[in-house]
Amino acid sequence: MADFWVQEAQTWVNTTYGAVPGYTPVEVDGRTGWRTVFALTRGLQVELGITALSDNFGATTTARFAAQVGTLTPQSPASNVVRILRCALWCKGYQGGDVRDGVFDDALALAVVRVLQDLGLPGTTPAVDVKVMKSLLTMDAYLTVPGGRDAVRAFQQWLNARYLSRLDFAVVPCDGRYARDVQRGLMLGVQYEIGMADGVANGNFGPGTQAGLRGPAYVEPGSTDERTAFVRLFQGALLCNGYDTPLDGTFGAGTSEAVAAFQDFVQLAPTGVGDFATWASLLVSSGDPDRPGTAADTSTPLTPAMAAALHDAGYRTVGRYMSVATKRYRRAELDDVLAAGLTTFPIYQEFGNEAKYFTEEIGYGHGLAAARRARQLGFRPGAVIHFAVDYDATNDDIDARVLRYFEGVNRGVGAARAGEYRVGVYGSRNVCARVCARELAVSAFVAGMSRGWSGNLGFPLPPQWAYDQVQTLTVGAGAGVVTIDKVIRSPRAEPVDADGLVETPRGTDDAGFHQTFWSLTQLRFEAEVALRAASDEARTHTDDLVLHHAQTGRYATTAWAAYTPLAETLLPDPAASEIAAARARFLATPPPAANPADYDGDLAHLAASARAWSIVGFADDPATVSRGDLGSWALDLVALWAEYAAAREAGSEPRGGANAWLADRIGTGTGALTRADLVADVDAYLVARAREADPARGVADVLREILVRSVEDPAWRFAAFVDARFGGRHVTARSAVAALVDTRTPWRDGPVAQFSGTRRPGERSAAVTSRRELGGEARAVAQAFVTVLWRLAGRPLS
Repeated sequence: MADFWVQEAQTWVNTTYGAVPGYTPVEVDGRTGWRTVFALTRGLQVELGITALSDNFGATTTARFAAQVGTLTPQSPASNVVRILRCALWCKGYQGGDVRDGVFDDALALAVVRVLQDLGLPGTTPAVDVKVMKSLLTMDAYLTVPGGRDAVRAFQQWLNARYLSRLDFAVVPCDGRYARDVQRGLMLGVQYEIGMADGVANGNFGPGTQAGLRGPAYVEPGSTDERTAFVRLFQGALLCNGYDTPLDGTFGAGTSEAVAAFQDFVQLAPTGVGDFATWASLLVSSGDPDRPGTAADTSTPLTPAMAAALHDAGYRTVGRYMSVATKRYRRAELDDVLAAGLTTFPIYQEFGNEAKYFTEEIGYGHGLAAARRARQLGFRPGAVIHFAVDYDATNDDIDARVLRYFEGVNRGVGAARAGEYRVGVYGSRNVCARVCARELAVSAFVAGMSRGWSGNLGFPLPPQWAYDQVQTLTVGAGAGVVTIDKVIRSPRAEPVDADGLVETPRGTDDAGFHQTFWSLTQLRFEAEVALRAASDEARTHTDDLVLHHAQTGRYATTAWAAYTPLAETLLPDPAASEIAAARARFLATPPPAANPADYDGDLAHLAASARAWSIVGFADDPATVSRGDLGSWALDLVALWAEYAAAREAGSEPRGGANAWLADRIGTGTGALTRADLVADVDAYLVARAREADPARGVADVLREILVRSVEDPAWRFAAFVDARFGGRHVTARSAVAALVDTRTPWRDGPVAQFSGTRRPGERSAAVTSRRELGGEARAVAQAFVTVLWRLAGRPLS
């Protein structure tokens, strides 16, 4: 709401100084703000003879005011400086009188006395010295503001009353809020009570201050203020940090209760006294950096020796990065961390050290990348990922950029599955508090050791703090030496332990990542994102997008397209339209490598076979075959059988007959049923069956389990296939092979056609397609198939 006298002040200052070089006119809108205050400051500088005008009431303005004006009182001559004082009072909410009147009259004197009283200054003499004038030319408030507390305001007034006469002590605002200027005033008060002289006391937490806090500043139950005021300063520090206590200079029961609650909150030893560690945690964001911590973070990939060194040094939790190749988690690192008795918490940071890196769009991309990487690393849903704001973001930055960035992060993290992972924030106390207050993060990782950041000055530790970073140091020796940031861990912290991770397969790249698993995980994630807004029915076909995308090369032919049609061609709307639209978006994702080096099977083959089973179904009777089998192991076996028939046709009967010939080739490097084909067939069946049992489970997770278990036991996948497909009975498997050419099998013409043009035993012409000999020979083929499969499964043929 516009104020008449503020508007008059704006008009007067523009009219008076508008033609002066360097003056910046203010909009005449009747609203108090920094632009009006800056305009008045520049006007004052003109009156003081300063030509290089500035918004800052700095050293030159201070010195000239002190020399030329000294103190404004009713005895001061009429001047524009008095008019500027009137304008400043109106902007502060006090009745400054007519801004065009340069006389220090009784009305102005009354307003000045009111200001001095609100500042906590004693006496009723209307006098404005340079410190008060400088304070008036700010946006500082002198009455409790919304969010402020009267108890804190009382402490602010006490600081002004006790220390304003000291050289470097500036007027502290009396608005009831703990802020940077209040923190500096508190620090100066401590230094003055320690005995530091003017010019020595500087508000910094340096060696002299720390020595004083370890000595004369020590307070405990029963302590009272006599020659010094350490108890009141300690009580005021508790008040500023949000803990209610009397402000009476006596360390009584109320103060004892406040100290106990504060020490518990910041994870200090429950001493109940004002010792150095407690003072430090009240005064600066790092607290006592030498106090013990049980957590750490590091940008160094940890080896087993480093992880062990951390545990030996007393650490139990370590934060590690999810991104940037040189500092992110390695695949084996999570195993090493857990084996050393540590837990972990993931941190996501891509640059993040300047305001320009914080937009909603960038946040969305980071959220997507972090959630995808969390899956690839094996973090179970519910893990907290801390996103870094690694610079001193101001309130303006937070409003314009950081909050919007975290809105994007939350959208990105939940883009595939709502609530899959939780968002945390790393940054200054102010950043963490404001992001959490907006419910954009559930956990705060505070950059406490950056105690010079404005966002750490005059801000208490946020209620949601989980980790507080306090000191950089080196631990370990030899191969175990590692540089870390020591971190204080809160009971609210939720690091990830073994139960919060699923085991992922080890790969062959430098970081130990399994590229096939990572690629399929990315495809599954992107498919979920593409279908996020679709109906439940459409989302059950998420893996159709993944597997079709991986079904490349010889499995992308017209015949395969007819055999494994797209899901949207088999469904009614709206699901069909939703899947088609999602597929169009999803196809921008690069497909996985056709023959990845770290997968024993043929990935495209697996994809095609898994889709076949999902589309045409499984055999009702395990002793028979389904059309799904024909897209997998069954037709591969028949193709190899046909190769045997062709070899026999080309010459003499192969030694050992069909049984020996096929047994030498099934699951090897030659023929139509190579090792890669057989592994793909087996894995495809396991994938399809697992997805039938749990449609929400993706192909990437099923393959993850297969790969992990097959490293532990190379026979696992084959044994699982034998049990799932044939009930663990070789008789059933033989019957299923025989059914391929059995007259009772409806689609036997497909397998039989593989032999077209090849003469079978007892036939006179290869052009005549006889099924009699196939049935007899099928027993030998079945025996070869069962022999190899049971051997690979580690099962006896008994």
